[in-house]
Amino acid sequence: MVYLIVIIALFFLTIKGYCGKKTSTAVRDTGDSVLFNFVRMVFCVIIGAALVFAEGSGGSLRVDGGMLAICAFSGIANAAFLVGWLMAVRKNSMVAMDVGMTLGSLLPALLCLVLFGQPISVPKMIGFAFILGATVILAGHSKKTAGGGFSGILLLIIATLGDGLSSFSQQLYKEYYTEAGAHAAEKIYPKSVFHFYTYVFAAAVLLLVFAAFWIWDANKKKNKRPETEKVSELTESKKRLYIPIRVLAHIGVMAVCLFAANYLQTVATNDYGMSSQVLYPIIKGGCLITVNFVAMIFFNEKMTWRSIVGSLVALVGIIVMNVL
Repeated sequence: MVYLIVIIALFFLTIKGYCGKKTSTAVRDTGDSVLFNFVRMVFCVIIGAALVFAEGSGGSLRVDGGMLAICAFSGIANAAFLVGWLMAVRKNSMVAMDVGMTLGSLLPALLCLVLFGQPISVPKMIGFAFILGATVILAGHSKKTAGGGFSGILLLIIATLGDGLSSFSQQLYKEYYTEAGAHAAEKIYPKSVFHFYTYVFAAAVLLLVFAAFWIWDANKKKNKRPETEKVSELTESKKRLYIPIRVLAHIGVMAVCLFAANYLQTVATNDYGMSSQVLYPIIKGGCLITVNFVAMIFFNEKMTWRSIVGSLVALVGIIVMNVL
């Protein structure tokens, strides 16, 4: 049953990737990217609130300080990943980006080893090595090979840490506020509450980032604009906040898929006990395979020897992690 849940999560992540590709064509600058992600988090907050009340868990929204801290940690990590990735991808090669994100999937397992004494088996690391190798193979065809210098490396580290820590936050929630946790507190909170507050904090951080970018961008344009040129600030604001209906629809679908995928990952690790050293690398490896098929079917990207070999290597890594 747990593998069916992981497959469904991969299905949602694949749809999210497709919509993300479609949405990227409407992005004019970093401000648009941050705005689109903020709107996506708002959609996730609405979905989370609807799920909380559909489950009858409204009374659980009054969380204690520890739970609130974990949710804040999760939201901030998610926002750091989104902003870090958007800025890092402009400076780094796709090889570096994909390898960094794959390495980030190992971070939850390492932190669980240090903090909770959960062992990491050698066979699992062998499987992870296959998935990492598949990442290098699949990303190796990218035409963008230039490095981003110190700032590029720093942004990549921020994105990688954000991705890994957002996954680790699920383990913290499991450990302290679910029945499956070894250090569970007296108060147990539903998964819907955890995800609701995660997206509330993520949306708040992205709103602050967008506001900062908006102020910076407005000042830059104001300094460059000739004194004789009069432009309405209201017009500028409308241009900055405008999102086409088609793009908004894709953002809405991405929000549903993101929420569903993260919720299902929490189900896999909390309700079915799938370890962090297996779940998150499998998700990364599975996405490597599905993304290639989506690119081939919907975006007319030809299947190459790299995509075939890389997908097979990723599949071998997933099998090794689950069999050995």
